[in-house]
Amino acid sequence: MSIAKRGRLYHLRRRVPRRYRWIERRETVWISLHTDSEMIARSKVDRAWSQMIEAWEARLAGNSADA
Repeated sequence: MSIAKRGRLYHLRRRVPRRYRWIERRETVWISLHTDSEMIARSKVDRAWSQMIEAWEARLAGNSADA
């Protein structure tokens, strides 16, 4: 996983896994980590990615309200 500063804030940048390609049209996602501190951003990366996976899994299961 890579983080990058876009403007003032750090973002997680990662390719969309093949399993979710038909529900997520973007090839790469940028997720804001809502911080300007690299140390805090690194601590938030795993949770942010887990939440993205959970949302995609909910959409795969047909639970669009949970996504």
